[in-house]
Amino acid sequence: MDILHKPTSQRSRPLRVEKPRRAHRDNHSLPTWYYRIQSTIFKEDRDVTFADFDEDLSELEEDKTAESSEDDDEDCSERSHDGSDASWYYELKDMREELKRERLRERKKKIQQREYERVKEEEVGAASMALEKAEGEHRIITVGPLANQSFELFCGDHVEYFFSDLFPTKRIDFYYLDDMNGSGQEKLGSEADVLYGDVYLNAEANCNFGPFRPPTRASQNVVKVKSCDGKYDLHLKFIGKGYLKLRVSREMVFMNPYRASPTDPPSAAPEVFEFVGVLRDLEKERADRQKRLAKARRSPSPRESWFELNHPMGWWNQSRQS
Repeated sequence: MDILHKPTSQRSRPLRVEKPRRAHRDNHSLPTWYYRIQSTIFKEDRDVTFADFDEDLSELEEDKTAESSEDDDEDCSERSHDGSDASWYYELKDMREELKRERLRERKKKIQQREYERVKEEEVGAASMALEKAEGEHRIITVGPLANQSFELFCGDHVEYFFSDLFPTKRIDFYYLDDMNGSGQEKLGSEADVLYGDVYLNAEANCNFGPFRPPTRASQNVVKVKSCDGKYDLHLKFIGKGYLKLRVSREMVFMNPYRASPTDPPSAAPEVFEFVGVLRDLEKERADRQKRLAKARRSPSPRESWFELNHPMGWWNQSRQS
């Protein structure tokens, strides 16, 4: 059974709480979620887990009116319940409130990420329209070298089903097959025309593909590539200027080779997921990462103390008044 991790400051606090006797409803009834969880754990003779709150919190997320009403009923301003199970009830209530706050933070981050990916989709869409215009004017846009290049992938539909701060960047990489040993030698002749690639969509969904011959000119034509295991088809469009498009089936998006038995994708999920790709500046990313590491390692300056940043007599507030 999955357990939602608590913040580091409270992770050491065990979920195990002493179960009181089964409480009976009285004239001062507690919220329905409490009786539901209590009934479940007594029936199954086990301790409480964070997953026990999922049903209740999912319903509240869909019905904001019910959430507001139930919060009012719980009398959050004081601990008014003094029954024999009071300590256990408030322990569960604290866990539930923590989960609600975490769900709210995740929901806000998810909305922000969807908006960010929508902007990237529009950026690539504009590049695609520019390509159509160039083709109509018989102008050529080159793709540029793809070997050893990486494109970050964006897809609003994917965020809806797989959003997580823990997932690495969605990306697609291209390389020569024998470049994986780090030789870095330039390929000559027909050898330079054949590329392989890796696509990473989340912690479980990733695969390698190829070989294929990449186009030298940007176009709206689809380049069809098979995954190396032959299970999945990848449809690529290279539209030039550091942009591409990728279409894959939902079976590939929801793959999980680490499960003992495969599971079907949700019926509501799109049959085809459409990603857009933006060329990554790996040198800039590496330099930015080094700067962050250096900043994290250095000691805070005297001007970054709590007093200097927050106290009315600190340099921050004094500088704003000068």
